[in-house]
Amino acid sequence: MVEVTLEDIAVSGEDGARFLVLLKAPGGELLPIVIDALQAVSIAAGRQAERPERPLTHDLLLSMLGMLDTEVTKVEVTDLQGGTFYAMVVLERHGVRFDVDARPSDALALAVRAKCPIFVAEHVLAASGLSDEFGGSGGFEA
Repeated sequence: MVEVTLEDIAVSGEDGARFLVLLKAPGGELLPIVIDALQAVSIAAGRQAERPERPLTHDLLLSMLGMLDTEVTKVEVTDLQGGTFYAMVVLERHGVRFDVDARPSDALALAVRAKCPIFVAEHVLAASGLSDEFGGSGGFEA
């Protein structure tokens, strides 16, 4: 696994598709993952630490995990099969680890709220990673 950061949420100018853009390191590889508009809003709200009047689904889930004394320790993008990305949310409760299958967009929405590290399997980066010739999100329109 390789640690990455959530660089940006990008919008394709052609069709308005939204992408999560994960960055291996400045000048490293970019990994774009297509997400829907609602997930993009939730991730953006989590990144900006916005507190809506009523909790969004990911805020609710993180709150419930906290009440159960369970911590989101990391998120892993584990696989890519047939164009579909797979992820795990790694939880810990009293020293016991739990790996929970999740869509990458849900996992990353939790990660930004929990401020936990994000990892991507090396074979996923090899299959779908792009060169970051701009040194950051300079090639994307947010």
